[in-house]
Amino acid sequence: MTSIHSRSRHRGAVLTAVLALAATAVVVSPAPAQAAPGDLLCPDSNGYAVFEPPLQSGVTSTVTAHVSTNNPTPCHSPNGSHPELAWYDEAVNGTATVSGVVDGGGICNLLFTIAGTGSLTWSDGTTSDDEITFQTDPAKPKTLGGSATITRGTLQGDTVTFAEGVITPNTDCATAGLSRLDFHQATNTFS
Repeated sequence: MTSIHSRSRHRGAVLTAVLALAATAVVVSPAPAQAAPGDLLCPDSNGYAVFEPPLQSGVTSTVTAHVSTNNPTPCHSPNGSHPELAWYDEAVNGTATVSGVVDGGGICNLLFTIAGTGSLTWSDGTTSDDEITFQTDPAKPKTLGGSATITRGTLQGDTVTFAEGVITPNTDCATAGLSRLDFHQATNTFS
């Protein structure tokens, strides 16, 4: 014959086991997707931007630009997540706004910001869209830096940072305004 205490201990053990099992069955929502560090490094980006009308103090211009990494130095994936992406071509549309003038320095003596959107076509045939911001740095007015966020498609959610290469404005920009900006050997990092 089983005692009352024995049945109580048995029920207590069963209840403890059921609670332990229930605790392990709790479903935890996964963390939101985040960009993996070092998804892609494109070490040799080249391109140009055209400003219409030419950008100068007091003027806001439309910007069309083209960026390409399709050259002898391919992109590579430091974390191994995207070895299929060797290069991309990008078309950019946006606006440029002057925030100040720097006498004797800067790109055409201007401090400005470019904001726009781009459409990328990758070497494997996939596509992406991004939102871009470039700006001159008041502390280093002859430089142009910026970043982008991939909003759709391949590498969605990644942030792109741009390390400046060689920048060449149109030769008459100090007097006629900035109508064209060419750049070479820039580095783009996707993470």
